[in-house]
Parts: sequence; structure tokens; C-alpha cells
Amino acid sequence: MASQLSAQQQIIVGTYTNSEQCSSGGIYIYNFDEASYRYHLSYHTDNIVNPSFISLSPDKRHLFSVNENGDQSAITSFAIDEKSGNLIKKDEKKTQGEDPCFLISDDNYIIVANYSGGSINVFKYNPDGKLSDIVQNIKFEGTGFNSKRQEKSHIHQVQFSPDQQYVIATDLGLDKLYVFRYHKDGSPVLEKVSELDTKKGSGPRHLAFSKDGKLAYLVQELSGDLSVLSFENGKLKLLQEETLLSRKVRFNFRAADIHLSANEKFLYVTNRDDADDITAFEILKDGRVKKIQQIKTTGRNPRNFAISPNDRLVLIANQDTNRINIFTRDQETGLLSKTNHSIPVCSPVNVIFFEKGK
Repeated sequence: MASQLSAQQQIIVGTYTNSEQCSSGGIYIYNFDEASYRYHLSYHTDNIVNPSFISLSPDKRHLFSVNENGDQSAITSFAIDEKSGNLIKKDEKKTQGEDPCFLISDDNYIIVANYSGGSINVFKYNPDGKLSDIVQNIKFEGTGFNSKRQEKSHIHQVQFSPDQQYVIATDLGLDKLYVFRYHKDGSPVLEKVSELDTKKGSGPRHLAFSKDGKLAYLVQELSGDLSVLSFENGKLKLLQEETLLSRKVRFNFRAADIHLSANEKFLYVTNRDDADDITAFEILKDGRVKKIQQIKTTGRNPRNFAISPNDRLVLIANQDTNRINIFTRDQETGLLSKTNHSIPVCSPVNVIFFEKGK
């Protein structure tokens, strides 16, 4: 589309590069206008293997990606060129665990969730983006309730608490949440202080914190549940459990991603396979939730999604239809509406907004 856009937004997309339907070079950067939905591809990588999850450093000078590739899995660091906005590859390190699927960072460390490896890796990184060898490797053992999906530990996400005093990890394979105290200047970096068992066979996948850190919202992939949790002094406690499913289902589904609106009045969750939808919840005054909408994502296999900085759009990565579909969001009611606009990209999995100059 148009090569010159007035908006100061960019979106960065992580993809699978092993798709049989299309060809992807890895990470794609688009200029994007929130008002008109116009976009322009400004940059893409070549030969970056399966960067299925990407994350910006806190100062937004670096981008980190996983490289989901079996026993050859790695993470890659990039510098973001200030003038061009292009990515400059700085380093790559193998993980001690197969198929990393999520990572977070602060000013010193990168913490990685290895799905097939059932482990967490901690790397240190330098101001130039160079990565250390692994400084901590935490491996989990056991089996879960579902013999097909929970044959071993599957760490699906790591997440800082808002005060960065803790790191919480979700274990889809063992139906557990682990809470680690985060020692930014100490050794070990991560020290486990508690854990929470979720419902057997639920498969905890992604969680999102309230800004004050007192509540966490957890989506469970295998059961299709949304759990509301309290968090205090390093301990999680179940407050409420709701379902993403509108009835007793007899179709396949896999719940995926979860995000809160900026004002924390609404919560959104994607669900894949035969569901292929996104569910909106109103967050009540006590932090509990009430389902208000369920709408098809108009694409297949919706993975991660992003709410725009102006809080008016939701961009959903539909992996199997090779498009990021654009929905509007009513800021008063929280309801979503399709726009029939989308951004074509091969096998998109993860989409994030990058505000220039911020």
C-alpha cells in the first residue's frame, strides 16, 4: 500500500518460517496508520528460523526473538537502527531446551521459556546486544493428566510481576504455575518460592497482570478456562474460573493469548482450531470477570494479538490464513467489530506495536 504514512506507529511481526503454504524470512516490520489501517512493509529479515515470539527490551533499543527449532533451538538479539528502524543482528545463542516459545527481559537479563524442553533459561546481555552463555537453567520433570499433550513439562510463558520482584512461569504440561523471586543482582537469578496447581488437564498457557500486581488473569489452553488469581507476597490464589466456551462443546479448541485493555476495564482471549474466536470480558470492580462478547477472528488459528497504543484497535495474528486481521474496539463497551481490513504476512504468530520515539 502507500509508501508514505503519517502515523508514528510500527508493528513488528514474528512468524513461522517452516510453513508449507508460503515463504517467510522471519521478522517483518510495518509502518501502520491507526486511523486508516494503511500499512507499508519497511523491513524484513532473511533466514531467521521460526522467530515465533519476539520481545522488545525495556529501552526499545533491542529486539529479542526465540528460534523454535527442536534441538537446534536458540534465541537471537537484534539492535534497532535509530535512523532506518531496521534490525541489525547482534548475537545468537542456543538454548538448553527445545522449542523456546516466550521470553522477557529487563536491563540485564533475558529469561526464556522452553516449551518442549520443559525448562527456563536465563541469559545476560550487554548494552551492545551481545549475549552471555546461559547463567541459569531450571529443568522441570513429571507427567500431567492428558497423556497426549502433558507427557512432560511444557513451560509456555515467563512473566515479570509489575514490580519486577517476581517471575511467574506457566507449565502447560504439569498444570502448575511457578513463582520465582527475581534477584536482579544476585545468584541465583531465579529462586522458586511457591507454586500453584491448576485444574487437572487444564494446561496453563499465558497470564496477564493487573498494573498494581494484585491480580493475574490466566488462560488455560486445554480446558478453555480463564482463571482470575490474586497475587500477594509471592503467592497465587484462585478467585474465579470462567469458561471461553459458550456451551458444552464437541469440537476442537486450543486457547491462546490474553491481554488487558489499557484502562483495565476489559480483557480479551483468543481461542484456536474449530473455535477461531476472541472472547471479551468485562473486569468488575472486585477484579472478577463477566463475559460480554465472543466473535470470530475471521481467520484460522488465531495466535497472539496486540491492542494498539490508542486502545482502539486489536490486531490478531491468524497463522493459518497468513493474515493479521484488524478489529476496532469500543473503548466504552469493550466490544470488538471486524473492519474487513488485514495485513498479509506468511504464518504470523506474534505481533507487537513499536511507538517511534517512545
